[in-house]
Amino acid sequence: MMGQRASHLIISSAAVILIAAGIGFARASEHAEEPAPAEAEPEKPAEEGKAAQEHKDSKDAEAGKEGTEGKDGGEAEPSMPLWQETPVVENERQPFVLMRTLRSVQDKVATGSGSAHEMQKRLLRDYGEQMRSLPIEVWDDVRNVRAAVFFVLSGGDPRVVKTVIGRDKVRHLERRLLKGALAYGEGRLVDALGMLLKIDALELDPSLGGIVALIQGTLIAKKEPAKAVSFFDKARLLAPGTLIEEAALRQEILLVARDGNLQRFDTLSSQYSRRFSRSLFAPNFRRQFFAGVARQYFKGDKEWISRTENELQKVPLSERAEMYLAIAEEATKNGHVDMGQYAAGKAHDLARPGSREEARSLLYQGAALVATQDFDKGVALLNSADQAKLTTSDKQVLQAALALAQAVGRWPEVTGEVADAVVPGVTRAQELLSNVDELLKGNSQ
Repeated sequence: MMGQRASHLIISSAAVILIAAGIGFARASEHAEEPAPAEAEPEKPAEEGKAAQEHKDSKDAEAGKEGTEGKDGGEAEPSMPLWQETPVVENERQPFVLMRTLRSVQDKVATGSGSAHEMQKRLLRDYGEQMRSLPIEVWDDVRNVRAAVFFVLSGGDPRVVKTVIGRDKVRHLERRLLKGALAYGEGRLVDALGMLLKIDALELDPSLGGIVALIQGTLIAKKEPAKAVSFFDKARLLAPGTLIEEAALRQEILLVARDGNLQRFDTLSSQYSRRFSRSLFAPNFRRQFFAGVARQYFKGDKEWISRTENELQKVPLSERAEMYLAIAEEATKNGHVDMGQYAAGKAHDLARPGSREEARSLLYQGAALVATQDFDKGVALLNSADQAKLTTSDKQVLQAALALAQAVGRWPEVTGEVADAVVPGVTRAQELLSNVDELLKGNSQ
């Protein structure tokens, strides 16, 4: 009996434990599903609540002011969307869409398309008229503001940006760009440089940053060529394969040529001939390029000839005589007689009989020879050049060379009074030689 009662007690106790555990689990589940209510905050006095609200309002006002003035206290930066959710005009009339078309056409110019060059001129004219007639609200879109900057820096009508500049919604950066573009478009280059120079093109959209860097380099090239080179590097980085890169390369090559940096000169020249040899601007650039070569100092003729011939092999045969003449002209004006004679001789070999190129090659061969032992041959070549086919600059060189020949070839007559006769003759010859030297350097009076 005692054993049975003990077993019954054990079973009853276990049942009680299980029931209690079940109740605890159920309550825990209920608490898990329904979070406990937050502890009530003690009620604040009315004045304290009012002060807190005033403090919050003050903070909001300061935040709003900071959003419009900027953290640095600069020009107001409106706290508003950069462009409207609902466009003011249809998409194809949006300036930023128009500029996509313009950039596409410009890039075709870099590949040698003559029709694209004509289309670019037409687009610059037509787009200027279109953008000036758009509703004023169009310029609340920052993309259109940047498009206006690109348009004017590309050679478009600067009046497009005049209306945009006065808009309250234009941000500080875009306003500076607009003012710089307007000054550039109006030919106020000093003002344009002052506005644009402080802008870091790398912080702009690449499509806009590329042309901004190109214009920065162009504006400062004469004053600070080394700094201009850094701007052209940025332009090439931001706009690879475009007309912007092509223009930056052209200008940078000429700058490093003047600086005498031959390694950089070779590298950039190779890039240009490989990437933009068909550009519509390439023929005129090649002439400038080889004129730049003629200004360089080389250790010997062999080095110069090797370097020049290597580059000239990349030029179409039809243009090669003109390139040699560019070298001959520049070399002659800078007193590099051997270089001028060599280049003029090569041009003569390539020129057609009776052509303008033949007349110019005879001129520069003769101009180089009158200062050598082949004086008579030089005079004969000068006299054989057809003056009707010479440019104004060529004719100045011809006159200078003939004057030099006359001064060198005619000795003063010696009479009994040697001192009185010789000294004035020598003085006159020295004056002629001085004038000729100035003309040969391109500083004609």
